[in-house]
Amino acid sequence: MKHAVLALVALGMSACGVDETGVNPPADALWFPLGVAAHPDGRYLYVSNAVFDRRYNAGTVVVYDTVARRLLPEATVQIGLFAGELALARKAPAADCTGEACRSPLLAYTVTRNDNRLVRMVVDAAAGDGAGHLACDQRGRTCGAAAEFADFGDDGAFSPDPFGLAVDGDGLLLTHVGRGVVSRWDEAPNAGLSYRCALNLTEGATAVARHPATGEGYVTDRFGQRIFVVEKVAPFGEAVTGVAGDPCELRASASITVDPSSERGRTRGLAFSADGTLLYVASSTDSTLRIFDTSVGPDGPRNRLLAAIPTGGTPNLVRVAGLRPGEQRVLDGLDHGAVGTALDAAGGGLVYVTLFDDDAVVVIDPQTLSVRARIDVPGGPHDLAFLPDPAGALRAYVTLFEAHGLAVLDIQPGSDRQFSLLATVP
Repeated sequence: MKHAVLALVALGMSACGVDETGVNPPADALWFPLGVAAHPDGRYLYVSNAVFDRRYNAGTVVVYDTVARRLLPEATVQIGLFAGELALARKAPAADCTGEACRSPLLAYTVTRNDNRLVRMVVDAAAGDGAGHLACDQRGRTCGAAAEFADFGDDGAFSPDPFGLAVDGDGLLLTHVGRGVVSRWDEAPNAGLSYRCALNLTEGATAVARHPATGEGYVTDRFGQRIFVVEKVAPFGEAVTGVAGDPCELRASASITVDPSSERGRTRGLAFSADGTLLYVASSTDSTLRIFDTSVGPDGPRNRLLAAIPTGGTPNLVRVAGLRPGEQRVLDGLDHGAVGTALDAAGGGLVYVTLFDDDAVVVIDPQTLSVRARIDVPGGPHDLAFLPDPAGALRAYVTLFEAHGLAVLDIQPGSDRQFSLLATVP
């Protein structure tokens, strides 16, 4: 049963509209939490509630205060049902600009598959437990869409079913599981998010991660064992002059076979090391985390398989904590804030993989290519985010999709309880 639920979550679930007269979702609860992201300056976590069982007439994005250890109900916003992953992004300031005036706004993105929307929010942590903490284009009860895909149809530029997100300093790449499409969206000053271009990969598009060094998108397909490498093609004039032009084109420049021995498979989450030299891919067909050399050579990323590390269960999402010894973070156009600095200093570049079926999180050391720890957690772990506690000790927060909560893990090096479950929320 759990595997079937995970398949519906991972592949997107088509659904009809929601009765506006139904029961409003509570503002102070987690209900089928899916995505989670940490504020780059610390303290706050943001969680998307999918409301998978339709108990309520909308989903929510809620704010959890890790200092006060409570949800902030006045900061909650309503969104559509079947929310997907949640991503936060703040553009890095120019190198010659310092001070608070140079800081760009912090933006939050998520998708809702029930109404085929990409939702954009502006985050203002100074509002605390107030209505201005998450600001969106309010339409009736719920946040309006930065984009709606339901009207594009089979003949449109891209399909419905928005799912995977990969952010950068200029915007994001978005996957659409319905027809295997990847679309590009850019942030324009004072104009919000705008659609640029799209590419149909035919075999499917589920998760996406951005190569930190090259900017290429690596996309897992829905039903097979291939990863497609998607690049933005520079127009001829831009290639000659170096000045960015308006046209936008995406193309698949390469593909990687994750498991050559299998004729079928499931590739789920993927993530890069901070320097872009390693790619970590969850392969649920053989229950492994596959590690690829994606260092950049004369002909681009090498994309060579280095190892397949058994994880057990159904590996789901992949997240990387900071830097390996000696690793240097590539400038990726994003401001990672104090949380990024703390994580780079103490995270060790360890790789965390959620096992939805096994109710566990596996920790893998990319230096030794081995499992460092296995942490049992309740109730369908899906996504996780890293955040220091008020004393500076690193914690991982895991969404528990079936248990309607968060698991708090100790991941602080040297701690007597490192790699253990500290608490659950609520």
